[in-house]
Amino acid sequence: MQNFRQFFNIESLSAVFPWAVVSGIVMFLMLSSGNYSAQIMLVTGVALIIYIVTFMVAISENNYRNDMAYRLILIAVQYIAIVSLAFLTPFTFVAILVTIWSAQLPYFMPFKQTLVTSPIWSAPFWLIMYFYWQVDSAMLSALLFWTFNIFALVMVNANIKEKRATEQAMELNRELMATQRLLGEASKQAERVRIARNIHDLLGHHLTALTINLQVASRISDGEAQVKIQQCHGLAKLLLSDVREAVSEIREKSHIELSQALHALLDDVPNLRITLDIEANLNISDVNVAEAILRSVQESVTNTLRHSNAKHFNIQLTHKNNTVQLTMYDDGRQKQQNKIQEGNGLIGMRERIVNLGGTIDTALTATGFRTKIELPELT
Repeated sequence: MQNFRQFFNIESLSAVFPWAVVSGIVMFLMLSSGNYSAQIMLVTGVALIIYIVTFMVAISENNYRNDMAYRLILIAVQYIAIVSLAFLTPFTFVAILVTIWSAQLPYFMPFKQTLVTSPIWSAPFWLIMYFYWQVDSAMLSALLFWTFNIFALVMVNANIKEKRATEQAMELNRELMATQRLLGEASKQAERVRIARNIHDLLGHHLTALTINLQVASRISDGEAQVKIQQCHGLAKLLLSDVREAVSEIREKSHIELSQALHALLDDVPNLRITLDIEANLNISDVNVAEAILRSVQESVTNTLRHSNAKHFNIQLTHKNNTVQLTMYDDGRQKQQNKIQEGNGLIGMRERIVNLGGTIDTALTATGFRTKIELPELT
């Protein structure tokens, strides 16, 4: 069912319907006229089928090796099918298929380039109609259908811009929520440390002084009073030990709960299935390490969305040998370059990790892109 939906959605069906109407009318007119041989009708039907099949595959959400080149080949095959139909049939309304075909172009080339080249890829169909079939109204129809093509290009480009703006707004909102969660955790950590420090400095100091005074008092007293003072001295020592244990426990548990910030960052990321695996009882006590991990995940997800057609993104956060290890990898198999070209995002990530004494390793693998980061525990 999932594979079926990759090919059939509201956008693709909006192209299939006019194609079906055009194809039905073409075949009906050819059949009813009696001027076309069975071979010509067969070739026409094959050309129509090739057109719609390659169109559906080209706009599908499937991943392909050498993805961009593969889809451009499919677009070229569609155009060849349209030109073939122009030689096979004299029906000018077949130009509707050119308009449908043009709606794909803004996804594969800059909008201005599609506008500039629109007369070039619109002209062959009408030149065939005018010179081969000698349709008198071909030039006027060419002008009218060219405006339809421009309209399709403008509307699709506007839709692309709106979609990108929505995705950017959602991305900024996720970043804001993640940062807010991280700041909240940092505030909690700072408050716990402050309380532990006050307990140690104030209550611990007074209890130590009390213990010393009780010890002195027990030496200069005798009888029943000495026994009571010694009991109080023992209780004071026990209380001082309890205070020290409580302070230690507060400090040990003053780690940052990073999982909440990561979930806020990764929730509802479009077109990417993200798996987050955090080792149980993973404690990160330094806010700088936590922020470095959060920003590294953010940058990696952004790079995957922008530069890859990956569908899955995996994140593993573990603790080993006094280091926090972050491993991220996707399934963007279309990447074929032999060398990684680091942009500002990866460079900034590397600088942030190195400044904390950590290491970062990036690699292109047979199944996608992998990033491995190791950060020392900072106290």
